[in-house]
Amino acid sequence: MSTLKKILLFVTVLAVLFSFQIAGAQESNPTLEPPPTPAQVIEAVNGLRLTYGLTPLNVHPVLMQIAQTEADGITAGMPGHWRPNNITLGQWLLSLGYPLLGDLSLDGYRAENWTQASSAIEAVEQWKSDEPHLNTMISINRSDIGVAIAPNGEGSYIFVLETALQSNSGEMQYDAYPTLTAIAMDQVAVYGDATQAAQSLLIPQYIVSVVRATARPDGDVIHEVKNGQSLWSIAIEYGVKIEQIRQLNNLSSTDIRPGQKLLVQKGATQQPMPISNVTETPVVPMTFTAPPPVQLQTSTPQPTEEYSVPGQKVNTFGFGAIAIAALFLGGIFTAITKKKD
Repeated sequence: MSTLKKILLFVTVLAVLFSFQIAGAQESNPTLEPPPTPAQVIEAVNGLRLTYGLTPLNVHPVLMQIAQTEADGITAGMPGHWRPNNITLGQWLLSLGYPLLGDLSLDGYRAENWTQASSAIEAVEQWKSDEPHLNTMISINRSDIGVAIAPNGEGSYIFVLETALQSNSGEMQYDAYPTLTAIAMDQVAVYGDATQAAQSLLIPQYIVSVVRATARPDGDVIHEVKNGQSLWSIAIEYGVKIEQIRQLNNLSSTDIRPGQKLLVQKGATQQPMPISNVTETPVVPMTFTAPPPVQLQTSTPQPTEEYSVPGQKVNTFGFGAIAIAALFLGGIFTAITKKKD
């Protein structure tokens, strides 16, 4: 065999072997699935609710915030269902301004699931396996949802799901005031002064409008102070002066508290107010008007991209080029061999 034939044969063998090596490397780096998203969990939970004839849940920013804080804490080493400063989940929701409904002494209508899984579907399937976790997703006493996902090792994630029921009016219940005050009082180690903390927390933002009370038969008008009301707002509504209310009730300052009953007028002849203006319609159990579909933001895979090992892409072009080169060189070798013979 001539030297040229030997060289061409050697090059052809190398090209074929190299092409098989590239193909093997591609097979050892299989395509990876994109990471799961909160939208996938929300879609799966709302799909499950529809199978039970229930309305889908609305995404709420407070629940999303709590879920993310919870997930990040778990991945950092905190136990599941941990809470900042040892408050309850209901208290946490209230402190962030969520108008939680239900008996707040029992922490209201709220629940939390968490698990470790590799996909949104796997997480939801795990939660469906027992009644308490399933109830978090399909309870009729839920209106809102929040989901967070945090990486927790190779191909594993921490999933946290929050669901809760908010008031029809979107405003805090009257019973939220003592709960919020208790939260502030519990923060003495954080703020240094429990009384100051109670006054400077989020309580002032929950302003309750003043509804005028009707006069008693003797002409006295007694107003019961509600959460967020001040002596100033009460005086404005009744058309009297702050000093007059102080004198009628022997108040040494303008400080008042929820539940306190104040004599605001004497000898009044107010007309009775319609009942609908001074009472609330029972809200439990709740019936909801179907909310608009949750707008889920999902990424659309690009036709020219494939998920693989970070920093690498599947080089299908290189494999094809090498194979073509091998065939071309093999053809040249065959032609030369026939010509020499």
